Amino acid sequence: MKNSLLIVIICITICLNGCSLVPSTNVNQLNIIEAAGFDLVNPKQIKGTVVFPVFRPTGQTEFSVSSADGETIKKVRERLDSQIRYRLISGQLRVVTFSLDLAKKGFFPIIDTFNRDPAVGNMIQLAIVDGETADLLSLKQYTKENIALYIYDLLLHNSQTGPFPYTDFATFIYQYFEVGQDAYLPVLKVVNDKIKLTGIAVFKQDKLITIIPWKYTFIFKGMMEHYKQGLHQFKIDGEYVAIDNLTSKSKYSVKIKKGKPEFTIYLNMNARIQEYTGDKPIFFPKHIKQLTKAIQKDIEKNANGLISLLQEKNIDPIGLGSKLEAHQRNFNLKKWNKEYSSAKIKVKVNLDILHTGVVE
Repeated sequence: MKNSLLIVIICITICLNGCSLVPSTNVNQLNIIEAAGFDLVNPKQIKGTVVFPVFRPTGQTEFSVSSADGETIKKVRERLDSQIRYRLISGQLRVVTFSLDLAKKGFFPIIDTFNRDPAVGNMIQLAIVDGETADLLSLKQYTKENIALYIYDLLLHNSQTGPFPYTDFATFIYQYFEVGQDAYLPVLKVVNDKIKLTGIAVFKQDKLITIIPWKYTFIFKGMMEHYKQGLHQFKIDGEYVAIDNLTSKSKYSVKIKKGKPEFTIYLNMNARIQEYTGDKPIFFPKHIKQLTKAIQKDIEKNANGLISLLQEKNIDPIGLGSKLEAHQRNFNLKKWNKEYSSAKIKVKVNLDILHTGVVE
């Protein structure tokens, strides 16, 4: 019994002494990457840009931006480390951006590298930059704040209450490997020295094919996910109508007729009229009904316009192929890719104006 106790004490002592051999690092001696951007230098070389906080003895925090070129991320990382005082780590990475040129060439090797890194979380935000990512991440007007957090919040709140469908690193990876669906990411652009969302980039594998323009983002989100809260403006007969508290649900119907698939997308929406520039008294039921029909018609027109754009470019971010695969036992992806551009796709909208807000 005494021998057993002695062995336990010795083991504990060894463990405790061993702990002192584990290297420890002061957080002030680390460069914690919060944002990263990648640009195309030439067909075989990329430029990597990172943003990380620098903690001053005065208690102030500044944000430093550094760039380096390389053939791979590892080479970029090596060259960044060679010009920075402390070691770079990725544990707090929030945002990763890619330039349009790089997105057109394809960037999955970079995505795959991040996917293999256990320090990189699945919830980071990805975005395409219309321009150079190094220029966007180096904007002088954002040097006094955390530009990584700014972009992260910008993307997040526009997906929660704005016209953009939610996406993140894990979502992109899922869509990339999903049979019958193409991946998409938000597009950022510097406009009048401000970072703005301008559209949705859609890919074939990891290569950018086209950008869904801003006017279609609202209806695209309605097709992709349930709206929980939103605001949108319409132009009806020369007057403007703003609806808010917008909620929507989408439902897909798949039918096979004469061996070819046909799709019907049902969009059920509830909203209230928040603002109206016309002279009609919108508290009368007949006028509300007229506006409801006009808005419903406008939504269907934009929906059909979006579908035509997607079929013309032969891209399927909505995932109709995935829905067909679930419906059709002998689904053939190559056959579907040939049929998609001419497939019959209808969109039917049912809009219910619940109330018209406060009228003064």
